Amino acid sequence: MRHSLASIMAFAILAVLAGSAALSQTAPPAPQSQQPPQPNPLPGSPQHQKQVDDAQNSESGRAGKQEPLPKATTEGPVLLNGMLNVPGAPTDSQTAPAKFSERNAALDKLPTMAIALQLNDEQRKKIAATLRISKAPAATVDTTVAEQLPSQIEMVDLPDTLKTEIPDVNKLKYVHAGDRILLVDPPNRIVVAEIKN
Repeated sequence: MRHSLASIMAFAILAVLAGSAALSQTAPPAPQSQQPPQPNPLPGSPQHQKQVDDAQNSESGRAGKQEPLPKATTEGPVLLNGMLNVPGAPTDSQTAPAKFSERNAALDKLPTMAIALQLNDEQRKKIAATLRISKAPAATVDTTVAEQLPSQIEMVDLPDTLKTEIPDVNKLKYVHAGDRILLVDPPNRIVVAEIKN
């Protein structure tokens, strides 16, 4: 009796599951009004060209045509001597050709290693005045900017006051070379600046 009760229960569960599976397999009929999706037209075909024209005539497609154009100057062409000739444009930027910019021509002749340290006149005067009173030994050396300092020449640490006032020289050392002060990058002993005393 026990087995027959378990069998009846198993058949009942199977019948319920089979009935619900049969109901889920029958889908409602598709409405007749839906049309099958149209394939995308081939590029270059008249249908494709019509789609492109419709997209360009939409609000988002016209957005690029509504952007304002730069105003032409009354002084001539937009580019003059390789530089922008429009109101508000920089007059002598780094993009100006060297044949039209004395500053860029000078920078082009400067060795790449010397470009890293750009000191203004005030900073150069401050360094010269501070190091003039130092007791660093004078060295006889003809090394210039972007050249390596000979290994026998002793480099001296810069005073802390200069390091705090001019952060660009924080990691540099110097050498008195007669009437010049050479600022040197210690790891590779390259002269990065020269200051006349």
